[in-house]
Amino acid sequence: MWEIVKSGGPLMVPLTICAILAVAYTIERLWVLGHIPAPGRAKEELDRLEASLLNGGREAVVEECNQGKGVLNYIFSSLLKRHDTLLIEQREFQETNREIVRLAESAGGGEVGRFMVMQREQTDMKGELVIETEAAARTYLARNLPTLYTIGNISPLLGLLGTIMGMIIAFESIAVAGAGDPRVVAGGISQALVTTASGLIIAIPTIVAYRYLSRRADKALERVEVYGHAFANTLLLSRPPA
Repeated sequence: MWEIVKSGGPLMVPLTICAILAVAYTIERLWVLGHIPAPGRAKEELDRLEASLLNGGREAVVEECNQGKGVLNYIFSSLLKRHDTLLIEQREFQETNREIVRLAESAGGGEVGRFMVMQREQTDMKGELVIETEAAARTYLARNLPTLYTIGNISPLLGLLGTIMGMIIAFESIAVAGAGDPRVVAGGISQALVTTASGLIIAIPTIVAYRYLSRRADKALERVEVYGHAFANTLLLSRPPA
């Protein structure tokens, strides 16, 4: 086997690296996607963090998220960070909102104007947190999948490049020694065939693994994002930090 690999020439080095990465990332993604919490466990984790938020405040939740792991913990941590950013942005527009409320009151809007401003702020913040939930979940669940996709696409190209290099070597040998002895061109042809086969052997299972893992990631996304939306609602209903 080692002799066959050696006969493929220098391009067998990047092809071997691609093969190792493809196997490693496939196993890693299978492990991650196989540990998506079941609905009962996910509900328990959500309830625990919501209780910590309502009873112990944001510091308690941040502490729990720093100690936790898994996809839900990653989503909840991302939502906390995004919510903090939105609160800062909201405070920057306080003067503008006060002016809008004042104009509404002067026009006879009264409390309706204040309610509309608050409702708009809540709606905008809710929309941002929904986007953050999906973005965080996709980042966690689809990590390393783009690398698998890239490996599946470049492996045949590396094999093709090896084929071209092997044929160049074969024709150069013919030009130097003539075509009378088949051993003259055997090395180049061997390199061409080995790299082509290696590229396809790596690419085919990698693309299959990518498609399979992508479907599993999409299904897992549908399962976990509902808990992110629930936690986002709790964040909106909780008192902002002083």
